[in-house]
Amino acid sequence: MTQGYLDLSKVESVERQPLNVRIYENLKSAIIKGDLHAGNRLTETEVAKQMNVSPTPVREAFRRLAAEGLVKIVPWKGVVIQSFSEAEIIESYQCREALEVLAIRLAVENIDEKGIEKLRVLLNQSFEAESSTEFVSLNSEIHSVFIEYARNAKLKTLLDLVNDVIFHDRNISAYNSSRREKIIAEHMEIFNALKEKNADKAESAMRLHIKNGLEYITQENLSKKKVSSSP
Repeated sequence: MTQGYLDLSKVESVERQPLNVRIYENLKSAIIKGDLHAGNRLTETEVAKQMNVSPTPVREAFRRLAAEGLVKIVPWKGVVIQSFSEAEIIESYQCREALEVLAIRLAVENIDEKGIEKLRVLLNQSFEAESSTEFVSLNSEIHSVFIEYARNAKLKTLLDLVNDVIFHDRNISAYNSSRREKIIAEHMEIFNALKEKNADKAESAMRLHIKNGLEYITQENLSKKKVSSSP
């Protein structure tokens, strides 16, 4: 299948399912699995016809996907499935590593029992998460706690500049059960370092977590390129 050809045949219909959830989940799954290619343009009318629904729930699904960095809403043109160049990804992860490593060192100094308990609950919930979407939400909340206890507003503002890439990749990683297990284990290492007030251990754990994330995304992108270029 060529990059520019749009095929919605693998996007499931949503009959007998809650529309506001199923349209979003089915489109999300098709994007992450590569059934819909980066750069493809989607329209409310086309997707609604394929999925046997009205345009309204499709519009809401587009908004949710855009918030997660999976699509980009282009005024007057519709929705384009998001893609990032290799350079954009590498640069974003370089910035993320520098900022989140600093954040976790600061968090070690500031974390209290309330913060530890909040993380404990989120980690338990992420272990029991039934869907990839739930896992992504919990994953984001865990990192938000790390940033919260850094007590540095400027640092948070800078991290927001690379959130589109981070959220996009977080969703892709959540669809792989093996990577999900590793993410949980990596979060536990960071959590244990915070409990111990061990800044060096927390920094090493965070750095490894981010490097592993980049390695996984790089491999995924390479695999998708091979599939899309095959006859």
